[in-house]
Amino acid sequence: MRKFLLATMLTLMGFAAMVTTTQAQILTAPVTTDSARVAISPYAQTVPNDSYTFMGFSHPSLDTSLTQVGIVLEVLGMTTVPNDAAGRSVTFTVDAGETHRVFIVDAGNSITATADAFNNSRTHIITTDNSAQFGTVRIVGINEDPTGSTTVGSTLKYDNVSQLNMWGVVFIPSSGTGFAMEFIGDAHDSTIGNITSGVVGADGNTTTGAGRGIN
Repeated sequence: MRKFLLATMLTLMGFAAMVTTTQAQILTAPVTTDSARVAISPYAQTVPNDSYTFMGFSHPSLDTSLTQVGIVLEVLGMTTVPNDAAGRSVTFTVDAGETHRVFIVDAGNSITATADAFNNSRTHIITTDNSAQFGTVRIVGINEDPTGSTTVGSTLKYDNVSQLNMWGVVFIPSSGTGFAMEFIGDAHDSTIGNITSGVVGADGNTTTGAGRGIN
């Protein structure tokens, strides 16, 4: 009986470790030096009773894009609740035609996951400590081969951050004002890859390239 109980406990411990590892893989931002997987926004803030950060991530169904793009968004330089890798990150997949919302708010803000307006699969909330927090935002594509293409018909299609439109604002509710955020590495920063002498030539390619990330 003791041997059976010991074996059962070891099995359960192993299962728990496996679940924890899987959750960590899903909930934390990947470590990568591949700039084609990364987009950044230089500034974000939350100040209790003053301001918070709002961001939107849209899949505009570009001809170069696969129908799903998965990303992990991470805030850096802020104290989050919980203050660990999972607490400062959200993971989601943007389908063609969809827009996902991300809020960075302090712990005392009325924007919470339990409020009806924010309790849905396309809204994500990162909570910071109940004090003024200032930092940056880093977005990493889940796909580990961002420049690898899938051919659909005669068109090369990609799963990377350059296929998404990213936009945001640091919002001040008391005045209804704020200031816009810049995202470096999204669809607005992608360029046509086959240009020589400043002229776009007819080379037979049917895409604008894989996107350049933060290069």
